[in-house]
Amino acid sequence: MSNNWTREQLILAFNLYCKIPFGQFHERNTEVIKLARLIGRTPASVAMKLSNFVSFDPHHKARGIRGLANASKMDKAIWEEATNNWNVFGEESEQLLAEISGEKIDAVSPQVPLELITKPTEAERSVKIRLGQQFFRKIVLADYDYRCCICGMPLHKLLIASHIVPWRDREDLRLNPHNGLCLCALHDKAFDTGYLSVDEEYRTLVNPIVDQYLPNDAISSTLKIYAGRKIQLPEKFWPDINFIALHNQFYFS
Repeated sequence: MSNNWTREQLILAFNLYCKIPFGQFHERNTEVIKLARLIGRTPASVAMKLSNFVSFDPHHKARGIRGLANASKMDKAIWEEATNNWNVFGEESEQLLAEISGEKIDAVSPQVPLELITKPTEAERSVKIRLGQQFFRKIVLADYDYRCCICGMPLHKLLIASHIVPWRDREDLRLNPHNGLCLCALHDKAFDTGYLSVDEEYRTLVNPIVDQYLPNDAISSTLKIYAGRKIQLPEKFWPDINFIALHNQFYFS
């Protein structure tokens, strides 16, 4: 086998890069081992490729982490391809991963609005939507260490990869991890309905409208207690302040 990485292998490597923390880019990681087996590479070579991608990551650069110096032009091309169009990359990389691993893809996600799956191409489109949502959820939850960024809730089944700019409003941002927050079910709903938000310094905002219900133990213990506290920030794909501003313009202006 040639030592040169194929485009498909690089796509799958970057897919994994998005889903695991920087500190887990090593050959003993079970996810690294699993991908290495799927693509016919050694765990050490996959771990090295993940570290190559670090050299292009602006967040890690800002932290003074440069990654490995031997990143290739193809590595950079995959990075730019993905980050310039998260929607296409998310769907295509998850499709490729499903095909090479033999995992079944559900035809329709229960989160998909019905009007999006009643068109002539509904079968094909519903699969793509499912793949895209799967990609977005995995990245966002992993990047926040599977904890609600507001309250720290760690129960996976209660966590949601919440869109800052709603799914319906901006198709181009649907799979962009910078448009995501990991929130528990309660705080996801509070965010979507404008009772809760984040400011430009990543501190929790609570809409003053809830004050009309005070004194109330539930409001105090689930919303008011977090006002002004800085959220838990992700390791890589920080929420974009511009997207947060759009949310706040609608609910807090």
